[in-house]
Amino acid sequence: MHWRGEYLLEDTFAAFDQLHRDGKILSWGVSNFDEADLDEALEIVGNVDEHHLVCNQVLYHLNERAIEHAVIPWGEVHQAAVTAYSPFGSGDFPDPSTGEGRVLQEIAAAHGATPRQVALSFLLQWPSMFAIPKASKPKHVKDNAKAANLRLSEEELSRIDKMFPRGPKPKELPMI
Repeated sequence: MHWRGEYLLEDTFAAFDQLHRDGKILSWGVSNFDEADLDEALEIVGNVDEHHLVCNQVLYHLNERAIEHAVIPWGEVHQAAVTAYSPFGSGDFPDPSTGEGRVLQEIAAAHGATPRQVALSFLLQWPSMFAIPKASKPKHVKDNAKAANLRLSEEELSRIDKMFPRGPKPKELPMI
């Protein structure tokens, strides 16, 4: 479910449950749900398990870290995956000529990695987090996958955090 629409959540989730009972789906998730939406969903379904509300897909990249305030912690507490869409900023990845881009490049060089791999590694530091970066070529898929094995030090994580501060908790969940 990409976002809340005109239908009641109760009706949508009941339909998901029927699809599960009919063997049409194994599980289901939501997208662009903030903490209040997730709490409401949990009230309706009663629990998070292997076929109820397994993930929440949300906008998350270095310049948009709002979900760190409440959405990611909610996923951690309820053991629901959080899936980052547009983890490279949807065309707004830091240029190497900027201070932010230089920090990513320096950290990448120390690991024999790319700045994008460093960015993904930073975002994936949460146990409940997955990312779905766009990859138009098989090489991009392989490069992105290498980020899973990249281990950044506390000092490197701190440098990135300082260059890309998460900012205050937003009134509304950002999305594109």
